[in-house]
Amino acid sequence: MRAARETMPETPVRPTRDLDVARRDLDTSGYCILTNLISDALRARLVARVQEQAAAEREQSVANLQDGNTQWVGNVLNKGAAFMELLSCADASHDLVRHELDNDYILSCSNAPIAGPGTARMAMHADQHWTPPLPESGTPNPRLGDLRYDVLERATAATPRRPLFPACMVTLMWTLTDFTRENGATVFVPDSHLSGCQPEPRAPFAVAHSAEAPAGSVILWDGRIWHATGANVTADQYRIGVTNNYVAPMIRPLVNYPYSLRPEVVATLTERERQLLGFTTWTSYGNEGVPSNRFRYFRPAAEQPGEMQPTKGA
Repeated sequence: MRAARETMPETPVRPTRDLDVARRDLDTSGYCILTNLISDALRARLVARVQEQAAAEREQSVANLQDGNTQWVGNVLNKGAAFMELLSCADASHDLVRHELDNDYILSCSNAPIAGPGTARMAMHADQHWTPPLPESGTPNPRLGDLRYDVLERATAATPRRPLFPACMVTLMWTLTDFTRENGATVFVPDSHLSGCQPEPRAPFAVAHSAEAPAGSVILWDGRIWHATGANVTADQYRIGVTNNYVAPMIRPLVNYPYSLRPEVVATLTERERQLLGFTTWTSYGNEGVPSNRFRYFRPAAEQPGEMQPTKGA
């Protein structure tokens, strides 16, 4: 393991349309910004749907409100066809996910955050905070159930920083509005994904860069990079995005899509979408009691055999 960069790189990651540049940025800095990935028409539909859904959830007192002026619209794949369209509309974004995770990744969650004026900066963290730490000589065996974000958030400068596994998570933030330093674009500590350690959550990290991006872009980052949502210091700007978080196929997703997707949504899924949403087995993982290394769709409980009795004498 090594310390993360202590001095500011000469140039932060810049938005690009070049996939090769984006791959290089992802490898070296831990994040990249690809522009012009979604059409203006799709972006307009997404903004309208997020705003309508958010207003309805507030009206019906089911809104997920945070930090005073932030609202998360959760499990958006149930809340409009445009979100499913976004899932597979840009081949370049999936090329970058494959670059990190190989072919058999699955969606962990898809949400739409709305950050309004006055939203505070988050604590610095790594999305992959839950990966098992490597055992170290002379230290107690780590309990994996303790790798919750609320536990890690209480860390101080004196707390030993646990090492991280290789990347097994990638997050995509689709920018439905412009993301700027002033309205709280996510800040990243470049190349911290190579440090091998968790960050100290409350450290100021003066070396962090804001990932400023025009509307219609995707900001994509390695699950190990140190980052935080920035503070929205504008008077009237609402920063709106959609996050698609992907994990390696043996990782438990944040959202159980086979269980939580509405039937009318499941009925529209393509074969590729069903694979992305965890409706298939991976080697023998995710099976229904009959292990098989063959890639296949699993069968729901109603189609599973239950208690049986032989019809002939034992």
